[in-house]
Amino acid sequence: MTQQREVSKEPMSQEMLEAQRYAKGLAKIPKGKVGLLILLLASMPLFVPLSLVHYVNLMFFFATLTAAWNVISGFGGQLSLGHSAFFAVGAYTSTLLYIHYGLTPWIGMIIGAFLALPTAFLIGYPTFRLRGAYFVLATLALAEVIRRLLVYFKGVTKGSVGITLPFVGDLRVLQFRSETGYYYLLLAMALIAIFVGWRVRYSRMGYFFLAIREEQDAAEALGVNPRKYKMIALLISAFLTAMAGSIYAQWACYIDPDAVCSVELSVQIAMAGILGGMGTVWGPLVGAAILVLCQAIGLGLMQGVVGGVYMLYGILLIVAILIRPQGVIGLFEEAYRALSKAISKRSSSHAHP
Repeated sequence: MTQQREVSKEPMSQEMLEAQRYAKGLAKIPKGKVGLLILLLASMPLFVPLSLVHYVNLMFFFATLTAAWNVISGFGGQLSLGHSAFFAVGAYTSTLLYIHYGLTPWIGMIIGAFLALPTAFLIGYPTFRLRGAYFVLATLALAEVIRRLLVYFKGVTKGSVGITLPFVGDLRVLQFRSETGYYYLLLAMALIAIFVGWRVRYSRMGYFFLAIREEQDAAEALGVNPRKYKMIALLISAFLTAMAGSIYAQWACYIDPDAVCSVELSVQIAMAGILGGMGTVWGPLVGAAILVLCQAIGLGLMQGVVGGVYMLYGILLIVAILIRPQGVIGLFEEAYRALSKAISKRSSSHAHP
């Protein structure tokens, strides 16, 4: 006599329903429209003034950094104010390997990204055993320690004087003779970082991140190891940030401790993430656009005001937290839903007069 077991279907959580709707939405996207969007992005430098291309490049650059930061701070819920430390590791590693050993920055970028992993582990291992603001303070301290080490070891890093890279203008050394070349490089890097964020967000591991962020005790009771998954999020974030640092070094052709390992850079990354929307896929791109726009407005209108750009940052951040604490990306999502609803309603009215 065989016994049949009834399998009870548990109601799907809101996160699972959201992921299912998102996947179905992606499946319905016409490939022709995706190709048209890629073609539009690829052809943008042809009809956009060169001065504006520079600002678009800055937007892609900060979008990469913010998407990397978002993995640990947005999805993982561990606020970092010291991501410039990983940025500096990538920038100095690829630069020193290129100058002293002639190693192409393409390989130096990968080496720098892997060197950022033990740096991240060094700060994550002790702090993830604790709760509270310890991780935030530790990341701030890490960035300052690395900055002072870069200043102290003048024989290798040239200290505060910095390192000037020879401009070759060759793809083999990650250099281009115009902003257009950097446009495609930075666009590709931003898309890779956003794609990684999307894959993390809607994966099994991503749900572990969200569970730990929302209620760590409940996640731990269900068998999720908070320390393990926080560490994974931090390693992914550090790896992408270090890669961006290597690209920056070849783009700027100059690095120094204050430029690549400053609290200012870390705060800019965090502010772009908060403004765009922490824990969202496209929030980093929106936040980067707002950040670059603030820089352009601040430099133009507040040129004579000391700290004018930072004052503008502060005002915008306060307004955003008070009005849109979930980030500006929420406005785009609401507008998209309203537009889709209006189109659907209009289509149904035409179909059934």
